[in-house]
Parts: sequence; structure tokens; C-alpha cells
Amino acid sequence: MIKATSSFSILFLLLSFALVCQAQDFREVRKSGEFGQNGRLSIDTYKGTIKILTWDKSEIEILARIESDGWDRRSREKVEDTEIRIDLSPHSARIKTDYDRVKERHNGFLGLFRGDDSGNLPLVHYTIKVPKTTNLDVKDYKSRTEVNDIESDVNIETYKGEVEVGRLSGSLTLETYKGEARVSFARLVGRSRFETYKGSIDISLPKGKGFELDADIGRHGTFDSDFAIERDRRRDRRSSLELRSPIHGGGPLVRLKTDHGTIRLLER
Repeated sequence: MIKATSSFSILFLLLSFALVCQAQDFREVRKSGEFGQNGRLSIDTYKGTIKILTWDKSEIEILARIESDGWDRRSREKVEDTEIRIDLSPHSARIKTDYDRVKERHNGFLGLFRGDDSGNLPLVHYTIKVPKTTNLDVKDYKSRTEVNDIESDVNIETYKGEVEVGRLSGSLTLETYKGEARVSFARLVGRSRFETYKGSIDISLPKGKGFELDADIGRHGTFDSDFAIERDRRRDRRSSLELRSPIHGGGPLVRLKTDHGTIRLLER
């Protein structure tokens, strides 16, 4: 009984130690500076989260939290080797998640001697505060992206990511492969374009406001709309659908395209 109790205690301590080590496998990178009201923020990342917040200051504040995705004996090294590249000026901010050192050090020469304990690339969680009129470009693989209260142009390209854009007063270009996106406009300004393959996009537009719809829905795609649309089937390509229609008298162009995905237009 004493041996069993002792063994259990040792196992408990080892497990606790492993959990503590795993919990400590993170680090943070911070940077801030002057940033103009019409500056451009560009983000190029792989996986984790991106959260864009707005404030009334002519400044940008960047916080990147790098943490291990799972645990192996090299988790901490991989977190340390993950680089956050930030090129900041008063009018432009370029941010990139760089895993080159992780791949070089942990995948062996040209990846030929990669071991079973190579584990996963670390997650990077961004929280960024910018002026409301910042122009935004996001290129992502499979992060969760959240953008709120921007009053300018937004461009997002993601593969298997999740996107949520709220209270946008501007234009949006959104391209997704798989994944899900939810977009809500406070005001539609300029042309917007949405394209998905094997994903879904919900677009909420202001009630009673006019726009021009241009939709190309492939034969494997799905399209739903709260708006009354005069369907102009210019070309019937084996059940595909092309729609060209002014809504509430017309206005800024909203272009939609999908083949194997789903797009919904909601009036809110």
C-alpha cells in the first residue's frame, strides 16, 4: 500500500510538472507608436487569433502572444524561435508571423530528418488597437479574425479560418476557402466583393439602404437572400445562377461568387 501511494504521488508530481511546463510555454511581443488616421495595417499570419479594436488616438498598439499548440519536449524552443516581424511607420504597419527558424531547427536538414516529436507550430494571438479610419489587409491560414468598428477599406484572405466583421462603415473584399464568415455593415461605402469555396458567408446589410447586386452562384453553390431580387438569368450554365439587380434603388456594388459554398444576404 505504501509503495502504491508513493508511486501515485510521484506520478501526480510528474503530471503537475508537465502541466506547469506546458502553461509556461508562451511569450509576448509588444510594440506601439504614432499612426495616422488613414494608415494601412497589413497582417500575414498562420494560425491563432486576430482581434482588431479601434480607438480615438492617432496611435497603434500591437500585442502578440505566442503560445505552444499542444506540448512536446521542444515546445518552449519553438515558442522562442517563432518571430514576430513588425515594420512600423506613422502611416504603415506590416506584421508577419515568421516560423522559418522553427522549421530550420526542428525539421532537420531540408525537412529530411523530421522526428515524430516535432509537434505543431505555435499559435499566435494578436490584439491590435488602431484609429477607426485605418485601412486593413489580412492574409491568414486558419486563424479566427475579429474586426469591429472600422470606417475604411478592409481586405481579408483566409484558408480554413473564421472571420467576424462587425459594424463596418466602408468596403470589404473577403476571400475564403472553407471556414465561416459573418459580416455586418453599419454603412456600405464603395464596392465590396465576397468569394468562397466550400465555406459560408453571412452578410448583414442596413435595412432599407440601396445597393447593386452582382452574384455568380455555381451549380454546387447555395444563395439565400432577405431582399426581393429580380432574377436575371443571363446564362443558365446547368443550374448555375447569375443575378444582376438593383436593390432599394441601387447604390454601391456588392459582388458575390461561390461554387461549392453558401452565401446569405441578410437585411438588418
